[in-house]
Amino acid sequence: MIGKKKHGAFLVGVVLATLLLQRCANPVAPTGGAKDVLPPVVVKAEPENHSTDFGGRKIEITFDEFVSLENANQNVLISPPLATKPDIKLHNKTLVIKFKEALATNTTYTIDFGSAIKDLHEGNQFKDYVYSFSTGDHIDTLFIAGKLLSAEDKKPVEDAYVSLYAADRDNLDSLPMTIAPNYITKTDKEGNFRLSGLADKKYLVFAIKDLNSNLFFDLSNEEVAFLDTLIPASFPWKAPLPIQSVDSLVADSVVLTMDSLVVTPTDSLLNLPQDTVPQRVFDQNALNLTLYMFTEVDSTQVLLEKKLIEEGLLRFVFRHPAKEAAIMTPEMLPDTFNLVTTHSPNFDTVWWYFTPKVKDSLWVQVKYDTVINDSSRYSLKFKQQNAQKKQQPEKLKVSNNLIGQGALIPGKDLIIKFSEPIVHYKMPDSVAFKHDTTVFYNALAFEPVDERGLEYKMVANLKDGVNYSFEIPDSVFFGIRGRTNDPIKVEFHLLKDDEYGNIYITVVPPEGLKQVVIQLTNESGKVLQQQAITNKQEVMFEHLMPAKYKLRAILDADGNGKWSTGNYHRHTLPETVIEYKDPLDVKAGWDIDLDAVWEL
Repeated sequence: MIGKKKHGAFLVGVVLATLLLQRCANPVAPTGGAKDVLPPVVVKAEPENHSTDFGGRKIEITFDEFVSLENANQNVLISPPLATKPDIKLHNKTLVIKFKEALATNTTYTIDFGSAIKDLHEGNQFKDYVYSFSTGDHIDTLFIAGKLLSAEDKKPVEDAYVSLYAADRDNLDSLPMTIAPNYITKTDKEGNFRLSGLADKKYLVFAIKDLNSNLFFDLSNEEVAFLDTLIPASFPWKAPLPIQSVDSLVADSVVLTMDSLVVTPTDSLLNLPQDTVPQRVFDQNALNLTLYMFTEVDSTQVLLEKKLIEEGLLRFVFRHPAKEAAIMTPEMLPDTFNLVTTHSPNFDTVWWYFTPKVKDSLWVQVKYDTVINDSSRYSLKFKQQNAQKKQQPEKLKVSNNLIGQGALIPGKDLIIKFSEPIVHYKMPDSVAFKHDTTVFYNALAFEPVDERGLEYKMVANLKDGVNYSFEIPDSVFFGIRGRTNDPIKVEFHLLKDDEYGNIYITVVPPEGLKQVVIQLTNESGKVLQQQAITNKQEVMFEHLMPAKYKLRAILDADGNGKWSTGNYHRHTLPETVIEYKDPLDVKAGWDIDLDAVWEL
């Protein structure tokens, strides 16, 4: 046992010396010695840890110093869970646990204190202390351990409950929704978990972010994780290490390191020779599960929103892509209403742009198969929340497709993007279009990319090695809602070879999969480009600005071109996301041509 040096005697000596010398010297305050950095230590437990034939209602654990107990109801977990939480209180240096109900017979109980116990003065945590006892004649000593990660981004999930349900229980799959688990623990900051004191059985492993603190999966927005196979418990104790003199209570806080044989599950801690202590080192080879947490998505199509979000702009939002949805009005619309419909790339959002103040209200019908049949009248009078904004006319938001320092990818058109459909524009003859130092007038022309008028491309023959620039004055482009542009100034050139880099990698998808989506992201995980492949091929990400990038692959089982979550009720796991082993540092003028094939 690693003990603590207490400084009481030292302090008394310092105080006495100070009193004796105070008449002939300036008094000096005692320093108190080195700061206490050691956690509390268990010096006694009644009954002892790992006791059998427990028949009482009270447990007392005494420490070598005064301790505090932080949020016991949340941090202290008892497995199997009890119907009524016990009283857990401190009396001087002793932690007293009183049970309010009869315990199950022939059952091993574990009390996991997590990070609840700290010394009173310095706050040093006595982390991961587990007290176990049995109401029968033996202690169950098996365990299950692993890590819980977010399914989509692989980040550790902290403070989630990980539960076990014994495979011999009836209606096993439905138990997480209605019945308390056999065993429970919480994940730490790294997402690690360990459930000990298990019987020699197989278990359903289930994890949950329990929003209503009832240990049941009964809310649609609760994050969950599960394994689709039953997991047998493993034995964590390694063969005993002979020692000369170690108290049985002290052994709980000793960490020993050695290579030795694994004790079989039939071995009992109570049967070990008195001059031995079990090794408490976690055996990584015994079991190392990984669970991936996700939030289910209700498959029922729903119209989530129908709202006038701006003057002259109605928005319709669906839970899922709704390409076949019919959004219409039975009214005859005047030509001046200028209704234009646009949608998001995956058709889950639809926008209606129209000229404001032409109509005060509009009857709108939304139909989708047999699940949506919505019909209602909408006021088209937008209530401006900010009075100052109301006084200032809104301007068109304008952007373009240039990358880096004003570079246009060769072979691409220069695209000007607007925040609403453009109904007309007229370019003044006086606009100067500069080619290096040469100025051309009446030479700048644009045409719509599609009938919606949200994007316009420049009509021009561009050449390498030439710097181009132009400035379009305000009020040249007119949007459907009467908004016009501020001055638009653009300087650009065709991207040169020494300004960008490329990434080339050959990818081999798993057999029997619909497709794999290879994504290029920045360092923070934002998707920049993606490509879907169905068989072995070279994937190319070209014209990349110098930066660090990451690659990841989505095993797209449903073939929808994006990551899909899981569903516990249908026993489908979230789609697997595989990160490429290293970030890729793209430098200007260089290609990253990866020789090693990426086999998924």
